[in-house]
Amino acid sequence: MPIINNGYSIYRDQTDSLPYLATPQNKKLLYYATSAGHETLRSDYTMDRKDINIYMINYIVKGSVRLTVEGIETELKQGDLTFLHLIKHSVLSAVDDGTEIVYFHVLGAQTEDIYNAYLEKGGYVLHDVPNETISESFIRFKQAVESEKGFYDQSRIIYYLLTEILRMRENEAQTKYPKFIDKIMCYILYTCPVPSPTEVARQFGFNQIYLERLFKRYVGESLRNYILKQKYGFACRFLTDTDMSVSEIAQKVGYADSKGLISLFSKFGDLTPLAYRKKMRDRLSVRRTFDIPENQ
Repeated sequence: MPIINNGYSIYRDQTDSLPYLATPQNKKLLYYATSAGHETLRSDYTMDRKDINIYMINYIVKGSVRLTVEGIETELKQGDLTFLHLIKHSVLSAVDDGTEIVYFHVLGAQTEDIYNAYLEKGGYVLHDVPNETISESFIRFKQAVESEKGFYDQSRIIYYLLTEILRMRENEAQTKYPKFIDKIMCYILYTCPVPSPTEVARQFGFNQIYLERLFKRYVGESLRNYILKQKYGFACRFLTDTDMSVSEIAQKVGYADSKGLISLFSKFGDLTPLAYRKKMRDRLSVRRTFDIPENQ
């Protein structure tokens, strides 16, 4: 069941919200927002969410907030944007009184594909996003909602916003990493089974210890940990989207048997592979039975 615990403390006279928006019938074809807003937060504002099948764009116009996703905390400042799938446990709290945010809760069309492409080039956070990109999108979106011209204008604005975020993420990745690091990351992402650090070093002609040092310098985490995260992500997709056995999935992501995969899941989550599959299948079953839009 979706979980929402909040201390929704805002300056209402400085807030412009569009809650509980209508959704189109052809949800698979159009991009749409179930809610959106430009809010000014009080210092005791909190929003705690989990198991909500919706994607959230959240942009800091002024001030700062603290975001915790699956237990990992990040402080966000003016100009930072986060793109989250609220299935994951996330807690957003204001750091500064008077912090301003613009948010969109989005679904539809290829939103999931855009989200996955966004994550492949980095984490949840996109830095130094121009204010006009997000604020003007909100203004245009609000005008489209109020004009009653239908969902097509709204969908066009959400699509522009999503693809612009993806474009900025691509640009950030290109400037953040040297070309050889980017090639290594692509090699890891598109090789099955996922290669080991030794195999990556051999493929690109590096001494493994030297490559580990370079990777940590540019990416901010060890090559080994980066590879383990990719293995976990691939395994989660296989468990959700296929009927392959745990042993087969273990081999797909580079383990000799299921023991390696079970150990991987104990490192990155609190569920075994089979328990994770059951949880995701149960969730999908509920979503198919009750096609109800989920709002803020």
